[in-house]
This record gives sequence, structure tokens and C-alpha cells, in this order.
Amino acid sequence: MNATCIVLNGDYSYLCMVSWKRAIKLVMAGKVRVLKYSDDVVKCARTVVQIPAVVALIRIVRMVYRSKVPFSKKNVLIRDRNQCVYCGIRSRNLTMDHVIPRSRRGKTGFDNCVACCRSCNSKKGARTPREAGMFLKKRPYQPTISEFMRLKLKQSPAIDYLIELGLYGGE
Repeated sequence: MNATCIVLNGDYSYLCMVSWKRAIKLVMAGKVRVLKYSDDVVKCARTVVQIPAVVALIRIVRMVYRSKVPFSKKNVLIRDRNQCVYCGIRSRNLTMDHVIPRSRRGKTGFDNCVACCRSCNSKKGARTPREAGMFLKKRPYQPTISEFMRLKLKQSPAIDYLIELGLYGGE
């Protein structure tokens, strides 16, 4: 089972997603209250436990964010919404491309890396987009923490639960 649970702060602002096991531990410890249960259940011994889909902390925790989103391929794909920046195809099977190739001293970071499908990546090769006759549909950039959290939440399958509870209006 690969179920996840949305964790909201005490003021109902989005905090993170946790595994179903961690969510059950938080409920049993009395640290959260369940706002919505999923349809999934876990059978252990002689009891059946329903898995929470959305929980809210009993207390408000103060958020101390990092100064910026950490760079990783996964975070580049989230920023670019799992869409190739050259041809626009949406896929879960994308690669990461350096706009200025590393062979030309291009840096590895949010400002030079984009989500790219395999065919566009091999077409571009070790050339710049201009040399390959390709154009970026959007420029690479360093996302802010709040923008990144919003993008990550929108791409989560659990967003439907928040909409159903009236805790997310969408955009």
C-alpha cells in the first residue's frame, strides 16, 4: 500500500504529506485530529484501522523554512509541472536537461536545469537550445518556498480531499 496523508498545521495551513503509518502513529499519540478518512483500511490482529487522508495538528507549530527550495531532479520536475519545456508533453517519465550544457561550463541548479522528455533531450544533445533550433516554453528559475509548496500540493492526489473539505479553493 502506498497511501499518503496530508498534515495541516493547527491553523489549517498545509504542512506536508506523510506515510499512512506515520499518520496512524500521530493519531494514536493524540497529536492530530482526523478531518477526513480515506477508503483504505489496515487489518492487524483482530482490529481494522481506517487510514486517515487529512489530519490537522492539535497545536500550531511555527514554521521555520529554509531560505530556498533545495535543488534536485524531483524538485525541477515539480517546478515544471512534469511537462517538457521544449515540446510541452506531460509525462511522469521525464529527464532533466541543462539549458547551457555542462560541457560548456553550464551550472547544475534551478537557473539552468529544466524538465525535458527523452526525445527532446537527445535532439538537443550537448548544444544550446538556439544551436539545436529549439525554444524554451518557459525559462528556468529558482522557485520560492511558498510557490513550491503550492505546486507540490496541486500535483498531489490528496488535493481532492482538501477541496472536498473546503480547505482549498484552487486556482
